[in-house]
Amino acid sequence: MTPAMLHRDRAAAAMAAEDLAALVATTYQNVYYASGFRSFGQPILRTTQVYAVVARDGLDRPAVAHPIGEADMAAQFPVQGTLHPFGTFYIEPGRLGTDDPEDARLRRYGVEATPLPSAEEALVAALSAAGVRHGRVGIDEIGIAPDVLHRVRARCADLELLPAARLWRRIRAVKTDAEVARLERATHIVEDATEAALAAASEGITEAEMAHVFDTAVVRGGGHPLFTVIAFGAHAACPNAVPGARRLRRGDLIRFDVGCTYEGYCSDIARTAVLGAPSARQADAYRAILAGQDAALAVIRPGVSAAEVFDAAVEGVRRAGLPRYRRQHVGHGVGLEIYDDPLLGPGDATLLEPGMVLEVETPYYELGFGGLQVEDTVVVTEAGCCVLTRSSRDMRRV
Repeated sequence: MTPAMLHRDRAAAAMAAEDLAALVATTYQNVYYASGFRSFGQPILRTTQVYAVVARDGLDRPAVAHPIGEADMAAQFPVQGTLHPFGTFYIEPGRLGTDDPEDARLRRYGVEATPLPSAEEALVAALSAAGVRHGRVGIDEIGIAPDVLHRVRARCADLELLPAARLWRRIRAVKTDAEVARLERATHIVEDATEAALAAASEGITEAEMAHVFDTAVVRGGGHPLFTVIAFGAHAACPNAVPGARRLRRGDLIRFDVGCTYEGYCSDIARTAVLGAPSARQADAYRAILAGQDAALAVIRPGVSAAEVFDAAVEGVRRAGLPRYRRQHVGHGVGLEIYDDPLLGPGDATLLEPGMVLEVETPYYELGFGGLQVEDTVVVTEAGCCVLTRSSRDMRRV
């Protein structure tokens, strides 16, 4: 069975604090987190309606409402809980005597299933299956179609449906050990892919060619490319540089800001290299941003606010040689989304907790000069933080 990644203790505490009988997940990330159900359509077509209901007294027994056309996802990745399909889709029964367990599950979940006519009826059925018939229910308002929500409210007069997107994010901010393991693997995949790309660096290679090497290495490592910013020279000043036809020249900066997913979990790291020896200005500026990241890492521990991490990073860069350094944030949580809570930004009073996984970064972009960036993945521990990335944070010479 595909396990849910739900942090049950944290979810139960959050639901008790808000006096909620249940939570309803509606986005791809939250449905997967709550139930283990992987929707095929949600990442492609945002209007795809899939829901997972978890009751406060049954967090290990999710009820999932999904289009009947996604019955094969339950067959390929069976989940623990009840399934409530809706809509219309046809898979022919074929041979009756197949011994393939996936075929048997697809027959049960798809061919022989009796789907409900609509998404709202499937959600009502899921609520009932989870034992939720009255009380306050938190529903992620981001993924549910407004007309579906309106009709569910009309049909469930004994339920008070409350917006809960922020509550889902708050629950997900602290990771379980299983989540940390996936995040660490995702991080190592992009580190290895970065090394493969750097090994291909030579004068004349294009950004697009290096990006192809990187993406191929991610897939070989078991990940799925999520974003690939590989930029040379002055182009590295573009924060969201799309790899193109620019060719690598001696003395060029090479900025990597790259990420992948592994079993649904995201990575996001950054490294900076130079072809040949760096100039004094390149080396000095990089030392400054690295000092700022070091300052941020030094203050991370439970009870410290996100704003304190931000202040330490910015001040560290300024003291080390970039006195006018400015940033809107110096990192963020990472998990099923590339930007999980918290955001390490100015004025953010969120207190760090053990089990939070953070990206800590101090980029610097300057037109005509280029871009420098270092970004690492860390998990907050009782004693401080543990860096999950393994590769050197120094500026690389290739």
